[in-house]
Parts: sequence; C-alpha cells; structure tokens
Amino acid sequence: MKNTLLLCALVLVVINFVSCSLTDNEKPVPYFLDLKNPVVKAPGSSNNDTHKITEVWVFSNGQIQGVFPLPAIVPLFFDGSNAEITLLAGIRNNGMNDTPVFYPFYKSIVKVIQPVANETISIPLNFEYVANAKIPVNENFETVHCFNFVVDNNPDTNMKISSETASLGAKSGLVSLSSSLRTMEIGCSRIVDKGENSRGQSYIELDYKGEGEIAIGIAKTRGNVFTVDYVLFVPGKQEWNKIYVDVTDKLSVDDYSEYRLVLGFTRTGFSLESNIYVDNIKHLHF
Repeated sequence: MKNTLLLCALVLVVINFVSCSLTDNEKPVPYFLDLKNPVVKAPGSSNNDTHKITEVWVFSNGQIQGVFPLPAIVPLFFDGSNAEITLLAGIRNNGMNDTPVFYPFYKSIVKVIQPVANETISIPLNFEYVANAKIPVNENFETVHCFNFVVDNNPDTNMKISSETASLGAKSGLVSLSSSLRTMEIGCSRIVDKGENSRGQSYIELDYKGEGEIAIGIAKTRGNVFTVDYVLFVPGKQEWNKIYVDVTDKLSVDDYSEYRLVLGFTRTGFSLESNIYVDNIKHLHF
C-alpha cells in the first residue's frame, strides 16, 4: 500500500509536468520539498503528544499534488513564482493499512515559499490540534482517571494506574486478566450529552500495549435503555501502539440522549496473568 500511495503521488506530479509542457517546448523543471519527522503538540500544552502520522497530503496553490509516505522528498513543478503549500497529516483510519485519510483534528500546515529550480526546501511538520475541536475525554492516567464506570456488573472489574510503563508521561491505565477474570468491560465516567456533539466527524485516540484484545466502543443511553456498541477490536502489542478510531457513523444517528466511551478487554494468552495497558485516551468531536 505504501508503494501504491507513492506511485499515485508521482503520477499526479508527472501529470502536472506534462500538462504544463504541452503549451511550450521547455522541459519542466522541478523543485523539492523535504518532509520528515512529524510532531504533534498536545492540546492545551507546549509538550509534544503521541501520534501515528504515516503520510502527508500535499497541496500546492490549492491543487492536490499527492499523498506521500513519510519521510518524503516531494517533487513539484517550478514556474518561477511563489507557491502556497498546504500539508495535511495522514493517518490510517481505524488502523487499517488500506484506509489512508487525513486526520480532521490536526490543523493543516500552510506556508508560502519562494522555490528555486532544482533546490530542496525543508518544511517542519509541526502539527497541532484544530482550535474548534471539542475534547470531552483527554485521559493520561497521571493522577486519577475517568475509566471507573463498571459496564459488565462484575465487582472485580477495575482499571488501575500503573507506573510500570507509559506511552506519554509517567503512568498508564492497567487491566489485569486471569483464568478467573477473562473479560472486562469498563466505561468512562464522563458523559457527553447529545447536544454537545454536532454529529460531525468524531474520533477516539488510544495508545495501548500488552497481552489481550481491546474492544473500543460507545455506550449510548436513551431513556432507560443502555446499549454498548463496539466499533473496533484490536489485538495487544508488545510495544506501545497508537490507533485512531472513527466513531463518526456511530454518533451521527439520532438514537441516544447521551453517551460515554467504553473499553472491553479479553484475555487471549496463556500467561497466568495478562496485563493490558492503555494511555493517552482522547475523544474528539466537533
């Protein structure tokens, strides 16, 4: 898929070169953008956040030039004038390699440049969250945490704070499963009312590692009816991983008065105790 994206990007650039050269006999001259090492500033902080930006969507003067896997050297057509470059952060929707999208909650980078033929211009990929994003859940587990709403009615259901490992900061959330406690369902105490969510794009960000399967979902309430709808099931990883879960469709329908985030955990290994860690959980919507 990475090679396919790169091929598509190069095809777009070639088309631009060819279309420009149809009007004259001069050979198109390129310049290049050097794009690498993206960072994301945490919302409301000067510190860097975790991210999993895999590509950059490149526009020049409002025209799409391609989607480029990072790091990338992007060839663009040089016409002797300034260019307004717009860069969008590309992610894999729901962690699926075949579903590249640009993340709507990262602000685009816009820069006017003065290109020189055959030279390379480096543009720092310093992304930040868009100002109009609502973030009702931004859990880092450093002190207390919101995942204390028991969904499965099991008195043993509990998420602890662990200082053993963290994807960001010093601590993370820990769920321990065993042969006598093979599953666990727990929700965030933060409730989002229907009126708070405009039913536009909506995502859950989650950092995770450990042994077991994690289900990521939404628990909706309407009247006396409480329903849990899991959106995605992901296996644990040996190292910290980040995923962006698109819950737009789930929250765009008119079937709830309020909702909360829910995580389900299932033991899949053969260890006496299976530990699953989560960190840096965000819910974002417009």
